[in-house]
Amino acid sequence: NKRVRIHYRRLIRTEETFPKNSLRESIVEAMETSLPSGVRVKDRARNRVVEVPGQPGYERMLNTFYAAGDYAFGTVCLVAPGQLQALLKVADTASHAALADLLEALEIAEAAAPEGHEYVHGMTYWMAVDDHFYQIQHTSLQSKAMEEYLTWLLRDRSKVIGEKHCVGLQWKFDRAQVGDDELSSIEIGGLMPETFHAPAAAERQVAGETEDIATRESVGERVANTFSAAYKVLVDLIGEVETNKIIESMPPEAALDVRVNIGFRATRRRLRRAAMNELETGLRNIADGEVVARGKNGQVRGDDARLSLDMQVKRISDTSGLLDPEDAFKQMQEVHRRFVHDGKLGG
Repeated sequence: NKRVRIHYRRLIRTEETFPKNSLRESIVEAMETSLPSGVRVKDRARNRVVEVPGQPGYERMLNTFYAAGDYAFGTVCLVAPGQLQALLKVADTASHAALADLLEALEIAEAAAPEGHEYVHGMTYWMAVDDHFYQIQHTSLQSKAMEEYLTWLLRDRSKVIGEKHCVGLQWKFDRAQVGDDELSSIEIGGLMPETFHAPAAAERQVAGETEDIATRESVGERVANTFSAAYKVLVDLIGEVETNKIIESMPPEAALDVRVNIGFRATRRRLRRAAMNELETGLRNIADGEVVARGKNGQVRGDDARLSLDMQVKRISDTSGLLDPEDAFKQMQEVHRRFVHDGKLGG
């Protein structure tokens, strides 16, 4: 088995963004749609291939698809047709060689995939039930990628939703972590690597609100994790000009550690559901581990405040990194059952 995190999202539903059918119903209808050629979308894999916005040469494709009862399940793959993959030749290496010698001697080459195949650069597993959406993410296929792909599939490919509609997938706070009556702040964090150079931007002023932004030199930390999400948070809060000033003022050997704290002060102890909902919607594409809840005594509530659950999923073999799709589907159904039973999906 492999331990994986199953993330929860819910369709953002308004009259302007999505029609009355559920997300699951819309996906099933899209797959059953007949194209001008007379074949249905689900009949051929090539019917479900689309280029990745901003990544020339890369394509996303809905591969596995299964619909039964209240559920729709599938996998989406990321491929780059014709791209080579690096190989390390180790067959003739002497077993007694020192590591330094191995590093100098091993030959690195590139090879194309076998004829009729393409290398898979990422694969994500997902399940939809009503407007609820569950996903085992890949670093290259997270919720934003699924928003883009499903919008293309439902709107552009099959036209089961209107031209002005889109798929937005909003996370939810895990109420067991945040606790309405004890939550003091939500912390949004991300490490900005020193190698980043922000694009030039026209001056603009941000008025009305201020937030504390803490910066510090990072000694030994070189984790270039989820920069784009953290950079967007800074831009939204203080504007591109001020964000660029912060980056430009950093020493060349330093990294910018961003910590944005959204504190809560109110006469009533319970947080407004509307305020929590706005955070869930506006920050829906912040990467895993970037949203932390702090209680009234300062303690951190888990490693991420968003609703998710770690599960054990079977691999297709002992040496494979791929998950068994049937078991992945089964575990996602179990997560949904638990969330419904525990009342975590309401409100």
